[in-house]
Amino acid sequence: MTDRSDKPSTGRRRFLSGLGAGAAGAAMLAAGRPAAAFTVEPATGTAGAVLENALAEQRRHLAFRAEVRTEMVRQGATPERIEQALALMDCPICGSRLGPDSISALPASERGEDTARG
Repeated sequence: MTDRSDKPSTGRRRFLSGLGAGAAGAAMLAAGRPAAAFTVEPATGTAGAVLENALAEQRRHLAFRAEVRTEMVRQGATPERIEQALALMDCPICGSRLGPDSISALPASERGEDTARG
């Protein structure tokens, strides 16, 4: 029987080093290309129509919020009071609240002044 405690286990060490180097190389190759498993495409067909209807409603809410905000600023209301009033107001068309959730599906770039608030 041979005592292996004084012999270095070069086989295992070489295998693990090669495995680590191979994984690092594969990661570097993959990092250079965009992932093909997930792409974002515009909604089309029925899904696109539903999305556009929802966004159109939220754009109307955004316009109502802007009108209310403009009028309240003109009257000297504080930003806190304006937000309280908006949270309690209903849309005159659909009846839903005009709080921040009423424009949450819109991209931040469309929300403009409401981006920091809603």
